[in-house]
Amino acid sequence: MSASGALMDARETSVLSRAAGREAWAPVLLGALAGSLVAGRLETAAVTALIALVGALRLGAARPSVRALGMLAVTLASAVLLNLYLVRGTPLGGPMPRVLGAAPTVEGLRDGLLLAGRLLGAAIAMHALAALWASERAADELAGRLGALRWIGVPLDELRAVFTLALRFVPLIGDEARRIARLQALRAGRPPRGLAERLERMRAALIPALVATLERADHVALALSARHHRHRPPRVTPWPWPASLAGWLLLAGAILWRG
Repeated sequence: MSASGALMDARETSVLSRAAGREAWAPVLLGALAGSLVAGRLETAAVTALIALVGALRLGAARPSVRALGMLAVTLASAVLLNLYLVRGTPLGGPMPRVLGAAPTVEGLRDGLLLAGRLLGAAIAMHALAALWASERAADELAGRLGALRWIGVPLDELRAVFTLALRFVPLIGDEARRIARLQALRAGRPPRGLAERLERMRAALIPALVATLERADHVALALSARHHRHRPPRVTPWPWPASLAGWLLLAGAILWRG
């Protein structure tokens, strides 16, 4: 074998090894995701979130946008505040005010922090999985591994098609709506004044955006039908058994450590 051929083989082996190493994170991240959602202790939620964060860093996940971080912060704060005032128990005291006669409680603070930790771990795991499974890859992986659900009547193929279309269309719909809103603002010639004009501008941008979305959906549906998308079997990448075991252990540990 020539030196160039040996070098190419070494490069291919290196690429395959890196790809296998990335795929090994899939069951671990799924275990962290499921473990975060069922965590019954702050320690469990923290461990699953930390594992998901390590996976996101190892996979080179992109930094979330400021808007995404803001939405996550609002969600976590809402989870803490709602539990703080809605869960009855021992009054917390301190400078926290009463809201509609309800006082903040110690139990509400604990439950709110737990819920926020669970949501944070699930969000990090989802962000890492999005870096690993681009585009409709996630739909293929989940549909292929949950194939047994077809025996009980779950329409996996239809759900896979809907999920694939959603992944493709959500960014396009947002871009189309913003483009039409800018055009409507230019036609108006000035910023909206008052709530009535703002609502009128939204209506004027919403209807053209909806029409454009329906037309695009019709074209994509015809293209997918021509390609026999529903009859294409989902592509599934095999997982190494140590990684699968680690994912199951994460989920089992989160369930068993709820008490």
